[in-house]
Amino acid sequence: MRLFKKIFGNEPKLENEADIPENESLENPPELLMVKLFFEDKPVLNDELIEKELKNRFKTIEFPDASGKTKNLRQYFFKDYEVEFAEGNIPAQATILIPDENKIEYAELENSFRQSWNWQEAEETVKKCSYEILLTDLMSRNLGYKERIEFFQKFVASIVSAIKPSAVWIRNSEVILEPEDFLERSSQNNYQNINAFMNVRLFNIQETQNEMKMDTLGLSSLGLPDFEFRFADYSPQEIAGLLFNYGAYIFENGVVIEHGNTIEGVEANEKLKCYFNHSQLEPKRVVIEINKGD
Repeated sequence: MRLFKKIFGNEPKLENEADIPENESLENPPELLMVKLFFEDKPVLNDELIEKELKNRFKTIEFPDASGKTKNLRQYFFKDYEVEFAEGNIPAQATILIPDENKIEYAELENSFRQSWNWQEAEETVKKCSYEILLTDLMSRNLGYKERIEFFQKFVASIVSAIKPSAVWIRNSEVILEPEDFLERSSQNNYQNINAFMNVRLFNIQETQNEMKMDTLGLSSLGLPDFEFRFADYSPQEIAGLLFNYGAYIFENGVVIEHGNTIEGVEANEKLKCYFNHSQLEPKRVVIEINKGD
């Protein structure tokens, strides 16, 4: 069943729609994909195990030779994923980096501690850790977003399988996952999914007693809109499931919703209106704002 249905006729004016400049493009630019792995003991880059896991998931990889390796850095070229540029095509790339200073910045994880709903021990586990490894993609933003997330999730899953971290932090969705949970989520549909790289967050609105705001985070890093919904008449569990389904639909079908369309709500025959807007929640990005249209 299609989630999105077009409104025909005049679109109602959103209260803060005038804040959007008429000629402004309401699109999110793709961002660097970034994951941190946390460890209690000092991690070791076992190249033999890493290459074995990568070969299990990729057909053609260029591994760094001895001259291209350093104590703290590895860079890989994935020839299965060609990225088009005006100057020519190059393979997508990804890196492993061990910071020179082994110090986890717990302050940057505070939002993630509060919003990692599927792992109650996330904060306790990470605060037992003293070491981290950073994984990023390189030169891959021009890939189609499905190919891009597939390539990067295969890469991260390979490294997680090889070096066994205590926790996985998806920077783009601000979620901390158990390693086995990440491996299970990311591998679905041959790694072409948004299950780990999209989080649904919940915030109380301080100036009101009963209202809450929920959003998705992670779609924007792929150049897609996230969702944002302010409500008082539903349970957070209902809205969390709804937002995740909306996000998965956008990931699967692209940005098929237009400003002023309706989507199916929680209750039977309920329609919710949608507007492209700037997010009210951090980080600032373009979202599809859901409105009951009362």
